[in-house]
Amino acid sequence: MIRLAGVSRTFTGRSGAVEALRGIDLDVKEGEFVAVVGRSGCGKSTLLRLVAGLLPVTEGEITVAGKRVTKARRDIAMLFQRPALLPWRSVLDNVLLPAEIFGWRRAAHRDRAQELLDMVGLGGFEKRLPHELSGGMQQRVSLCRSLIGDPRVMLMDEPFSALDALTREELSVELQRLHMENSATIVFVTHSIDEAVLLADRVVVLSPRPGRIREVVDIDIPRPRSLGRDAHLEQVARCSADLHELLMERDTPAAAGEGGR
Repeated sequence: MIRLAGVSRTFTGRSGAVEALRGIDLDVKEGEFVAVVGRSGCGKSTLLRLVAGLLPVTEGEITVAGKRVTKARRDIAMLFQRPALLPWRSVLDNVLLPAEIFGWRRAAHRDRAQELLDMVGLGGFEKRLPHELSGGMQQRVSLCRSLIGDPRVMLMDEPFSALDALTREELSVELQRLHMENSATIVFVTHSIDEAVLLADRVVVLSPRPGRIREVVDIDIPRPRSLGRDAHLEQVARCSADLHELLMERDTPAAAGEGGR
């Protein structure tokens, strides 16, 4: 579904050039949930923006469903760290915003919006304004807005990082359920190792800047997963420990030349 071939990105400014990503090769299968982790500044968010078509690549090529990414596309939705809801619009109107932007028939998507709000536990909040909601509820609205057009690809840039620990885990469980039901292809950037293990089929570990793929780790744990006491707790803990060790490793010339699997 998503293919990155030799993708690099360099930013040029007054103080010179900064190489954010170098030689990224990665294939994400249709319906797969891939998490991306790495130290701050390793290019995780830049990687998402390249796939979304919000930034051009410096070198290489990105394709989604066989078509080269050159600009933002309707079949790719992006969820940011902050909900970015319009404060003067109701919950329902915020969810329906993409329908207005892309010229879709509002009436045709109204039932879908209601279905999504019910799905994430926000039935009855349709007329509320964003300031009347908690941070977790606002991010649920933002998630519904991302799903309103049934995107083939969802790109998520640390969407739960501003929330408290319990709300983060609650929304992680909710996202697992939504993914199992909708089967969208998801690329999810996070600083949280536990979050990556809870959610992903594979975890891509990036090296420090310039970001390169140090390793791709398979998470072969049955769903649903949780950090609580369940049948998979030991497996979740083991995968989290392995990823922690990878992120703690110092970069070496040998590691720098490795590609993704």
